[in-house]
Amino acid sequence: MQFKKLVFFLFFFPHFLFAQVGEFVPSGKPFATIYANFHRGITGSATDEAAFELVRGYLGYEYQLSPEFYAKINVDVGSPDDLSPLSKIRRYAYFKNAYLQYSHQKFQIEFGLISLKQFKLQEDVWERRYLMKTIADEHRLGSSADLGVNFHYKFHRLIDADFTMMNGEGYSSLQMDDIFKYSLGTTFRVPQNFTSRIVYDIMHNEIPETTWLVFTSYNFRSKWNLAGEVVYRLNNAWKTDNNILALSFYGKFNLNEKYQLFARYDKIESNILEGETLPWHLANDGTALIAGIQFRPIKNIAVALNYHDWYPWAANMEGGGFVFVDLEVKM
Repeated sequence: MQFKKLVFFLFFFPHFLFAQVGEFVPSGKPFATIYANFHRGITGSATDEAAFELVRGYLGYEYQLSPEFYAKINVDVGSPDDLSPLSKIRRYAYFKNAYLQYSHQKFQIEFGLISLKQFKLQEDVWERRYLMKTIADEHRLGSSADLGVNFHYKFHRLIDADFTMMNGEGYSSLQMDDIFKYSLGTTFRVPQNFTSRIVYDIMHNEIPETTWLVFTSYNFRSKWNLAGEVVYRLNNAWKTDNNILALSFYGKFNLNEKYQLFARYDKIESNILEGETLPWHLANDGTALIAGIQFRPIKNIAVALNYHDWYPWAANMEGGGFVFVDLEVKM
């Protein structure tokens, strides 16, 4: 009898062990990110400004429910852009992300308050969201997150495509109307060392507001990278012929594993409407320059000493240059 039990144990134990080892175990983890800086104005209208600033904090949790299902919640703690400078000390919490993701082979769906793929690639290449948003996000030509649904399909390791239906007003705005934004994009990685993306957005309200985004990046042996993007908005805010053209070029050079040089140049301009003498968006038209050096002592900490300059095109407005020390901490 004991012998039979021993034989049974020796025969079935390996199968039992394999099932336990190979079985998926749901798991999750919390995360947090901090953006902070010290800045000092040195030219133009900025000479009297200096401050320490806690720009933003992200707190969240992500959970892999099964091999196919993944969920994420992310709270953005900061000050809305539309507050007056005297109100910036106040902190407000927004849901930046709160979504469920389903993945199967080459297909993926995200539903809820999702990060938009329109800007994800640019942010990954720019690498310095803690210094400044990418140009479309910075100048309200789109939002980095929104309520909606995204369908993504990877045809090949070199090309994929995505379609998004969303509210169109970003994650910090509440929309109760029946106007939606639709976005179609594709990312391709040819020729060698190039990564490019094309996106078309449309949002219809009596007339369509449309946006084209074209981006390309060239990476050389992980030593240096050059990237550029063009954003063209037609009928901004559903006003006929109110168009905006935004250009952004940036690059980086790795001195070694911890130090990196970087620079960025932005330009935003609007057209002159019929019967007018000045661009309709002149108060916001201009050029920006960022250049500096980044130090990364460990993987999850980045410190950047950099110079910011904004040159407005309006004759009655004065630009200003700042020296910044920016900090990013990921936990």
